Amino acid sequence: MRKVALGLAGMALMLALPGALAQGAAAQAPVWGYVDMEKLAGGYKAMQDLNQQFQEFRAQRDSELEQRHKARLLSDEEQREFLDSSAMGAPTEQRAQRLKELEELSNQRERKLFDLRESKSRTPEEEQEFKYLGGIYEKRMTELAGLQQDRDKAVTAKYEELSKLVTDSVDVAVKAVGEEQKLAIVLRKEIVLWGGTDITDAVLAKLNAPAPK
Repeated sequence: MRKVALGLAGMALMLALPGALAQGAAAQAPVWGYVDMEKLAGGYKAMQDLNQQFQEFRAQRDSELEQRHKARLLSDEEQREFLDSSAMGAPTEQRAQRLKELEELSNQRERKLFDLRESKSRTPEEEQEFKYLGGIYEKRMTELAGLQQDRDKAVTAKYEELSKLVTDSVDVAVKAVGEEQKLAIVLRKEIVLWGGTDITDAVLAKLNAPAPK
């Protein structure tokens, strides 16, 4: 599964620090600082923890959707049994066997549905089975489409929530270091062609400092 890191590397970073540019042309030329965002992302401990939290959240939502997909041709009662049993965690041998039976039953019904769909001459009994299985299939596909949308919204919301925690913390740390070093502007390293002061390590030190008790 492709991993998605939190949005620190994509944040726009250009802070003009209060009062630093008001000195005018007669004053000393403003001092520029820059931050290596790739190094910051690799060294910011809390970001690594938040990124792991995001990966686990996304994996859980993907697993829930996958279980629904496995039960797509089960009846409502069979589906409840399958989902409830799947949610119990590590299954016993007996429960694992039952889950396997239900999943195979769903697969068999799907194959049967597709075979009946391709049939040119269905018997009355086959026509009745085709309508029954087709009804379940359409219902489940509608449910899955809605669940996919819910999953996408939830994952996006979690990503934005955790990314904001990261970027807000970085903004505070960068501003603090910039003011301490009397910098006029702090930029991202990749947009600096020449000069400037690298404050990445100082920012990391603030970000990784133990929280005051």
